[in-house]
Amino acid sequence: MEHIISAGLVDKDNAARKANLERDYASLGERLDRRGIAIDAVRDKVEKFAVAIPSWGVGTGGTRFARFPGAGEPRDIFDKIEDCAVIQQLTQATPTVSLHIPWDKADPNRLKQAASRFGLGFDAMNSNTFSDAKDQKLSYKFGSLSHADAGTRRQAVEHNLECIEIGKTLGSKALTVWIGDGSNFPGQVNFAKAFERYLDAMKE
Repeated sequence: MEHIISAGLVDKDNAARKANLERDYASLGERLDRRGIAIDAVRDKVEKFAVAIPSWGVGTGGTRFARFPGAGEPRDIFDKIEDCAVIQQLTQATPTVSLHIPWDKADPNRLKQAASRFGLGFDAMNSNTFSDAKDQKLSYKFGSLSHADAGTRRQAVEHNLECIEIGKTLGSKALTVWIGDGSNFPGQVNFAKAFERYLDAMKE
């Protein structure tokens, strides 16, 4: 398994902090023990805790007005995987990456190979029906999975099915469906019918 940061450098930094960490751990253990809590039992539970890093979490975010790129930010999903590998190396609590399609779309086998270099896996897939992708035939401006137009709903369903298939290849076991459907003004949408259309679309 490869490391982006030299393992020796990390070990050296950890060693310099080890004595203080052990004293703090012992002190906390004494305080918890007075409350009937075994610190080792807490530690064992914490060791099992893991978080999936969302791929968009390693890039520069934006505001509702604009996005301002930062120096050194990832250029593509493969750069993002390397950044996620650094986080995992330093925290040992983020062993998986959660992709967002279409932005992270790439050959699934290449993605698996890139992640395996660093001992990473993949968590939930994320679809996009809250904004229009490049070269998308039908717009989601007035909804996606709950859209009144059957063709638009079909497009959204097919996109989510594609995400599921990509996820299967990667070993992902979940899909997060981001729903941005709604209305701009009262009375613009029949929410009961829209919800029924959404449920029908999700059943597919």
